[in-house]
Amino acid sequence: MKAILFDLFGTLVPNLPLSTWEQSSAAVASKLQIDTDLYQELWNARFRDRMIGQILDGDHQFDCLLEEAGLEVSIEKRSSAARLHRELLREVLVPKPETCSTLDQIVSAGLQLALVTDCSSAAPELLDETPLGRYFHTRSISAFLGVRKPHPLMYTHCLETLGLAAGECIFVGDGNSEELVGAKKCGLTTVWVDNGQHQHWHERFSPHGDHTIRSLDELLPIIQTLCTE
Repeated sequence: MKAILFDLFGTLVPNLPLSTWEQSSAAVASKLQIDTDLYQELWNARFRDRMIGQILDGDHQFDCLLEEAGLEVSIEKRSSAARLHRELLREVLVPKPETCSTLDQIVSAGLQLALVTDCSSAAPELLDETPLGRYFHTRSISAFLGVRKPHPLMYTHCLETLGLAAGECIFVGDGNSEELVGAKKCGLTTVWVDNGQHQHWHERFSPHGDHTIRSLDELLPIIQTLCTE
């Protein structure tokens, strides 16, 4: 094996607790002067569009939502709501306790790293403000590629950038977005991160990998075994 491709949310950083999402939604809805339940309904309906870059993060990310709701909201309030959403994203991009030490050991072993993530357009910039940014120069970002997992491009973009074949790489993810299925179809060895009760999100959840771990540091023995086969 020559490289490890990682999912981001639920893998390198924890899944966002539902209570945090609900509190954030209420705060954003208040800024936009819209009913919280209606905001969540309209926001969730646009999840795919945000993930593939059809709706970009920023002052105008709520425009179509507010138009459908029939609301006129000032740009100042839209900007304030966008800042709240950006802060939520910043808060969730905190690595799991074992993440950085695991990545350090992988790099020390001579393997390359890549990131394969479904995310909105602001996430990569915010990621670079965290300890994780320095590890991932090779990235497949759904909002920039215009597709999301399990589309083959999400994997082949990284493989081509690394100059490696799928059989030389491992994909590690928590199973959302049918990502493990997509990685396997592309020929990668797959590792499922079983978050147990902390798997707060189940978005096209398909938790089936060639190997299973419950903590990222459990990945190291698997890598060592695969590298000696």
